[in-house]
Amino acid sequence: MTPEEASWVVSSVEVGCLFSPFPSTFLADHYGRKLSMLFATPLFFIGLCLTIYIKTFWSLCLARFVAGFSMGIPWTILPLYLGEIATPKARGAITSFFHVAWGLGCLFPYCVGPFLPFDMFTYVTFSLSVIFLICFAWQPESPYYYVMRGKPKEASKMLKILRGSHAPDLLQKELEEIQLEVKKSLEEKASWIDIFTNPADRKALLLIIIVGVVSFLSGQNAILTYATDTFSKFSNNFIAPDYITIAVGVVALLGSVFSVFTSDRFGRRFLLLISSIGCMISLVIASAYFYLDSNTSVDVSSYSWVAPVAIMSYNLFVTAGMHPVCVTYTSELFLTSTRGVASSISGINLTFCSFLVLKFYEPISAAMGIYFAYLCYALTCLIGMVLFYYMMPETKGKTFLEIRESLKR
Repeated sequence: MTPEEASWVVSSVEVGCLFSPFPSTFLADHYGRKLSMLFATPLFFIGLCLTIYIKTFWSLCLARFVAGFSMGIPWTILPLYLGEIATPKARGAITSFFHVAWGLGCLFPYCVGPFLPFDMFTYVTFSLSVIFLICFAWQPESPYYYVMRGKPKEASKMLKILRGSHAPDLLQKELEEIQLEVKKSLEEKASWIDIFTNPADRKALLLIIIVGVVSFLSGQNAILTYATDTFSKFSNNFIAPDYITIAVGVVALLGSVFSVFTSDRFGRRFLLLISSIGCMISLVIASAYFYLDSNTSVDVSSYSWVAPVAIMSYNLFVTAGMHPVCVTYTSELFLTSTRGVASSISGINLTFCSFLVLKFYEPISAAMGIYFAYLCYALTCLIGMVLFYYMMPETKGKTFLEIRESLKR
């Protein structure tokens, strides 16, 4: 493929992801969070067949489109599911597992890709979907879904599975809180239109869009996707490009794990600020190295470790802060009846930003240099730092109703 064709194959996954959030919301509200996410695996199988049996540029684009559509289903529904099954005190940690899983998903192909032929690599990565189908089929449904469908006995049963049956009084109290939250949602006659007309929902939507735009326009998807190619262009790397990519994936996973333990301890706003500052500094350092190496006569061969370490540092900060907080906010800031639509809008926003980053990384790098792309990502983080400081609320340890009241104030 030409670089232009490769950029379309890489970014077509995000085009597919644009089309799945709203159908996913419909499926989640009518057939349940659990069943809707299980539906993604058969779609991934279609992408597998297109990839293996029809090896052309257009079939790869279509396969990536189908894979993106499939990916958008759990990407939209999982934040709802995690937020609804978690207790208020553990919601930050539970929703952070979303990006722990994402980090594992990125790391796995980095580790096996360099050592497998194309077809085998495709089969091995698809096996993760099969494992998911087998394991997740046994998981409990969200109690909020059953309350929404008028099935309090089923909701109580799910709570016993999730919390254990050792404290029936606490379970009954939590069930009553869920019923109250859902009832309040219905009394306010909330709908997807309210996300734009209701001041509290409009404010919440603005907040998750800001976090999403900053976190994804900071460039992680492009940096991870083109990591091996980027480091292959510099001859003085201290380790082979494939192994640098694996190391970057490991660090991104560690950042996701770190967020599990810090989200409920330090709070969402603190993590956003530290994450944006750390990302900005790391990207500036990487940009400076690439500029000196490519655009000047300065010999930086003895400092070839600087760019990989800076990129690892960036991935640590972005996966420890901005990415998981974006998911947590999506699960916390909305009513039950509008949470699904809000997640859909957030998913479309994230997908569009990811598409821009993936599609234009190659043209910008070719025209201006890799350093310029990284400099743009650093500027995004700087703008995000200012917005996070002045606009982001703290939701640590609050119930959905308490968060709702604070948004109204």
